[in-house]
This record gives sequence, structure tokens and C-alpha cells, in this order.
Amino acid sequence: MARALEEYHVDEVDPCFEVPLPDGSGWMSGGGGGMGNIGYLARLDADSSLRWVAVMFRSNPFVGVRYEGMRAVFTNDWGNLLTLDLTTPALG
Repeated sequence: MARALEEYHVDEVDPCFEVPLPDGSGWMSGGGGGMGNIGYLARLDADSSLRWVAVMFRSNPFVGVRYEGMRAVFTNDWGNLLTLDLTTPALG
């Protein structure tokens, strides 16, 4: 991922939100960076250490999240939605 970020000259991100998970096990963070086309999502543990991060180069910044149980529904700055099941092993 670091190589991809370097290739696209992304050296910083702008966080838009950091919201606790419904079960209290950590946090979801999201935002953007670069020229406005880049969005990121990150899951943090309860101590704010990084569990995973996803960087998308054509998503636009993510500006909010709401929860439906342990499903996270993210919204980007164009109003598009992305739903992730946080109980999926890869996202847990």
C-alpha cells in the first residue's frame, strides 16, 4: 500500500470522522486525501492501534458512518454508500 500511495503522490490524509464501534471494541475512521478522489477507511482497536486500512483511489473522501448492528454504512462526499459487515473475518 505504501508503494501505491507513493506512486500517486499521497503523503497525507484528512480524517473526517472517528466513531466508536457499537460493541465498544474499537473505532472506525474515515476521510480522504490527495486531490479529492481518494478515500480511506480504517478500523482501530480499543487502544486506537490500527487493525486494518483500506485506501480507495476513486471513491472520494468518506465523510460519515452509521451502524446497523455490526454492519457499517459509510457515506462519501457525493452521497454514495458502502456497506461492510464488520463480523466478516477479514474485517473483524
